[in-house]
Amino acid sequence: MDSKKENFKKPVSCSDEVIEELNTLRTRVAELEATQTLCGSFDRGCNLNKSVQAPQNDDKDYRFEDYFDVEAIQQIQDSFSEATNVASIITDLDGRPITKPSRFCRLCNNVIRKTPKGLKNCMRSDASFGTKSPLEPIMRPCLSGGLWDGGTSFYVGDRHIANWIIGQVRCPPINDERIKRYANEIGADEDEFMEALSEVPVMSHDQFLRVCNVLCLIANQISILARKNFLQAQAIDRRKLAEAALRESEDRFRQLSQSTFEAIFIHHEGEILLTNKAGHRMFGYSQEEFAGLNIDDLADPECREEVREHTSKNRKSRFDANFRCRHGKMLICEIQQRDIIFQGEKVGVCAIRDISERVESERQTKEKEQQLIQADKMVSLGVLVSGMAHEINNPNSFITLNLPLMEDIWRDVTPVLEEYYHENGEFLAGGLEYSELRSFMPDLLSRMHEGATRISGIVNSLKDYSRLQPGELMWEVDITDVINNSLRLLENMISQKTVKFEVNLTDSLPSVRGNSQRLSQVLINLLVNSCEALTDRQQGICLSSEHIKAKNMVEIVVSDEGVGIAEEHLEKIMDPFFTTKRKDGGTGLGLSVSSSIVQEHGGELAFTANPGGGTIARLSIPVIVSGDENEHI
Repeated sequence: MDSKKENFKKPVSCSDEVIEELNTLRTRVAELEATQTLCGSFDRGCNLNKSVQAPQNDDKDYRFEDYFDVEAIQQIQDSFSEATNVASIITDLDGRPITKPSRFCRLCNNVIRKTPKGLKNCMRSDASFGTKSPLEPIMRPCLSGGLWDGGTSFYVGDRHIANWIIGQVRCPPINDERIKRYANEIGADEDEFMEALSEVPVMSHDQFLRVCNVLCLIANQISILARKNFLQAQAIDRRKLAEAALRESEDRFRQLSQSTFEAIFIHHEGEILLTNKAGHRMFGYSQEEFAGLNIDDLADPECREEVREHTSKNRKSRFDANFRCRHGKMLICEIQQRDIIFQGEKVGVCAIRDISERVESERQTKEKEQQLIQADKMVSLGVLVSGMAHEINNPNSFITLNLPLMEDIWRDVTPVLEEYYHENGEFLAGGLEYSELRSFMPDLLSRMHEGATRISGIVNSLKDYSRLQPGELMWEVDITDVINNSLRLLENMISQKTVKFEVNLTDSLPSVRGNSQRLSQVLINLLVNSCEALTDRQQGICLSSEHIKAKNMVEIVVSDEGVGIAEEHLEKIMDPFFTTKRKDGGTGLGLSVSSSIVQEHGGELAFTANPGGGTIARLSIPVIVSGDENEHI
């Protein structure tokens, strides 16, 4: 067995630690008496029969909870069990638990009480601990499992209201065979029963008696406290009327203090009774205009039901909701509510604080964090794409090198196969008839070679696009090659988004000075935005290029028939972190970065509405003029 079980088996002695713990318990009882007394001094020297008087109203069926703070009693019970190493629980007169069990052993809690008969016997045993002399404990074996139990009663005057039961210990001499038979009687697992029994702490009869006597002393003190609590409640009732006017005046001035910036509403089930000046300023209504309104009338329609639910029932809670002031401005508010006595009646006090700026600041901070995370992901993705492109290129190179060999082999074996075919007739090769195979085998090899070459082109475009290059490094760039490389990367995406993709490129466009990778980045961003703007595959995208001689510029135009850009957003779309696609993962960095790249190249990037619906993006880059060929920027 582990050390924990060995400790359970050791007899418990009345050591200095136990005495110190019991003194702490008595101090705790004294503190409870001092903090809960409102009805004057109390004679601690008197005994139970003299000090505890029964309530005068005998018509009411008083319970333990009517006299005691159960949470405080629970703390005392738990501490007592820890100090004495005994199980402990407080029950009503029928054996039903009032407090939670303290230090219940596994035998009683998880074995005996888990069987219907065992639980019934335990409750019958607990209910039988009543005594007319609370200073004299009852000690006897449990009527269920046979472990030793002790107990005393809580009395308020002549009223017996509860029992405090301790025990679950083994006192020599021990008859394990009788207890073992009880396992079969209640239908418990015998092995589990005996294993749990071995964990039960052992205590001498005299020691257990001393623990029971201490229990009686503590229960007696707690019973005295019960009378005190009852008298306290009576004193409170007698003082209510006398204190009502003073409390009302104090609460009103405190709640309506003009030093607060919060809107304060005194209300009855949501109906506004009184408002402070901060409330007038926040919502724009006068006191007369507030009269007859409910607090939920000020809330935004989407939050009205929640506000009504909290204020109409005077819930003591804190929650957030949207409100609207008189002129329609939306306010994000934090609401707190408490109860007070106002003009002799219980009403609610609702404090509303405008937290719109704080919420917006938090939203922007979180948004920027997400944007930075996304930007970092994009950087990592660029590095990953470069590595993947290299890995794809290796096996693809193997294919492109061996396909010409396969074509040569096919040409060489074809005469042999033809001769065999003419002499022997039809035969199968690879599961296909030769007459069919010879007609499409050359085309099959040609398409394989074409596909491998296409893969190689896409991989090289990816490597060029993701290669880290200094932004200031520029050279003579063929803009048509930039367009074709970008289209190769987006071919699959474009085919999925639209069946109407039109390309109108001017032949022999003049060269421009720039960075091909960064120009490709701009063009890809424009094409991706156009694809994402489409709502139907029947909507089209058109890509065109033209040399504008009057401006010495090459102009690339991307137009789509998508949802378009709202007029109020046209001036903001190239601002950093501005996006209308936040829910879809947009970062608001694409067009901002694209605009910076275009400016680095001395070009222009402009957006206009497409007359047929959608958006037109115009990218203009200056061409190389005569005499610039040898310049290096």
